[in-house]
Amino acid sequence: MPKVVGIDPGTGSMDVLGFDDESNNVFLEESIPRDEVTRDPSLPLRIVEEASAKVGGLDAVVAPSGYGMPLKRASETAPGDICEATFIHSSDEVLGLRIVGLRRLMALFASSDLPAWFTPGVIHLPTVPAWRKVGRIDMGTADKLYTVAAALRTEVEYHGVEPEAARFIAVEAGMAYTAAVAVVGGKVVDGVGGTSGFHGFMGGGAMDGEAAYALAAVAPRFSKSLLFKGGAGWVAGVSSPVELEEKASEGGGLEALEMLGEGVVKSVATLLPSLRPEGGEVRVYVSGRLFSLGRLGSELRSRLRDFISSIGLTPRVLTIERLGSKTKEGASGAALVASGLAGGRYKWLVDHLELERSSGSIFDHLPVDEDLRRAVRLEFRSCSPLGEA
Repeated sequence: MPKVVGIDPGTGSMDVLGFDDESNNVFLEESIPRDEVTRDPSLPLRIVEEASAKVGGLDAVVAPSGYGMPLKRASETAPGDICEATFIHSSDEVLGLRIVGLRRLMALFASSDLPAWFTPGVIHLPTVPAWRKVGRIDMGTADKLYTVAAALRTEVEYHGVEPEAARFIAVEAGMAYTAAVAVVGGKVVDGVGGTSGFHGFMGGGAMDGEAAYALAAVAPRFSKSLLFKGGAGWVAGVSSPVELEEKASEGGGLEALEMLGEGVVKSVATLLPSLRPEGGEVRVYVSGRLFSLGRLGSELRSRLRDFISSIGLTPRVLTIERLGSKTKEGASGAALVASGLAGGRYKWLVDHLELERSSGSIFDHLPVDEDLRRAVRLEFRSCSPLGEA
């Protein structure tokens, strides 16, 4: 049976998990600080190559995929595919943003001998109605679908729910952003991405269009670094969620906790019309660094339960079962998808999520004339993924 690896590119860490899908034996589990990957983008690749040599070869690797692309083997991607999945203006490249290291890592996987795959984001899926995609790029990056895969496996294997009956929201509160995805009938039907939703720990979520207009007027090159500001950490003046836990009962810390809690609750609330709860119950799977913390995680869960109860529904706030012990839920989900792509035990996940029917570009749904849309594609599909001149 397949030996596979999945990689979850979180903001705080890049998590790598490999397992044998017959025995569920985990043969690789590493959590790499993201700053190390930015400094040395080849590090995760080397770790996977070493593991491949030890186990006699791998059958599939789900590599970091940024905003995502239609499902394809990494070796079959064009440079423009990688540029788009990690789109950033050239003026931002010199700032050392994490996405630059991610771009180089994707290019390294594409040129490697590993059986690597790049996977879609929410916006690429055929199960998401077209009208929900209008004006959107980030409805949930590729790694959010890894979390959905892990949640769907938990529903089926641990709660006895048939894939066709699965109806839940997966919400992730990570180091940078809060995002959520709605699943109905085991299919992804809607999503709120970290930069299109509500306040997270680092990021402020969706920016008021008028605020964006004002900033763009005085900062001609609107930096992507702005998307990492305005969150709860910024309000509290802290750089880590642990610091926020310590300051949560005073001044700015209290306000920041309110902001963070509301962000999680609103992410779920905004997806309820798409979820259309049945049987008076709302099932929510929680994941991400913030939910893994003791006091902060408990507080966020409590706020979700209180909100769902307040609108007359029964809350079921659930934990995603992981394959490993020190990597996040997304890494387990990525490995499950890899198993499916290798034709293994979790092929049903790939089939049910309809990953093979993914299509299009993240820029397809911008509400502008085609000439301008074409110019955007040209701008952001033209780069040197490995940073060559």
